[in-house]
Amino acid sequence: MKKAYFRYRKHPGDFLRNADLLELPNPDENLEDFLVSFLNHYQSDSRIAYINDLDKLLYNEFTDELNRLKFIKEIGEKSKLEIKEKIKQIETELKDEAFKNFYQLLLENKIEIIEKTFDQK
Repeated sequence: MKKAYFRYRKHPGDFLRNADLLELPNPDENLEDFLVSFLNHYQSDSRIAYINDLDKLLYNEFTDELNRLKFIKEIGEKSKLEIKEKIKQIETELKDEAFKNFYQLLLENKIEIIEKTFDQK
């Protein structure tokens, strides 16, 4: 079985990424790892925090009721379907940006792709 790995040729300069050899994340199976690896400014992108808050609202996971009510006031009353659609829309935007950045990193030779074959048992 073949797996693709990648590494930054030099440290990208943030706390979430490094120059270690990592499995190339499949955005359809693990969007978060793909975004962490290839989205510029993942840790400070306000859309990531917004998605996290939408997710907490969708699954009723706010630990503070005042924060939940404040967030609802900011975004307005939304149905579960509207929340899911908004999450999907933002994730698509983020994924597109990460793909563009991934491609740019390849063009600029800032990352290398390494393919390895492993025996399946």
